[in-house]
Amino acid sequence: MKFFKTVDEKLADIGFVKLEENRGHAQYGRKSMEYNYTQIVFIGHKKSGEYILQSYDANLTDQKKIGNTCVGLTAYELKLFSKKMNQMELNNRL
Repeated sequence: MKFFKTVDEKLADIGFVKLEENRGHAQYGRKSMEYNYTQIVFIGHKKSGEYILQSYDANLTDQKKIGNTCVGLTAYELKLFSKKMNQMELNNRL
């Protein structure tokens, strides 16, 4: 019997599938049938040592063709991804 779910399990409960994870980054995806887009959430390690969190629609770019269109996160989603980012940072320090 399991008492606590991992962050990945909680993310899976709300529809995010882990696409890739390694020491430097993690990537999750979720398909929205209602609005017909795929949301990608990327956690990456910068050269400065800091981690960044980006949420975007991989299929859309802005009108100037500079980058992808931002997709917002709810407070709960942001909390889970922040926990994941902190876990990655701790694991990379060891």
